[in-house]
Amino acid sequence: MVELKSNQPRWRQVFEIIRDRIHSGQYKPGERIPSIVDLIEEFGIANATAQKVMRALRQAELIHTEPGMGSFVKAPEEQTAGD
Repeated sequence: MVELKSNQPRWRQVFEIIRDRIHSGQYKPGERIPSIVDLIEEFGIANATAQKVMRALRQAELIHTEPGMGSFVKAPEEQTAGD
């Protein structure tokens, strides 16, 4: 489990970790990112927090979600800064 700091909202910390993984190429364009269940297990966060992370990643236009398939990294030309 990833250790999160207490001085920042958990959803924001997880969002920044996933965003950094996308920007560094750890998660490549078109690649499926961890599911909500995976985020809960990796970061020890609540379901509502994981959902907020996914919502923030979509709003930042870093990912798109295909119902029944998962969430996928958008190509760089489809992404915004995500900050």
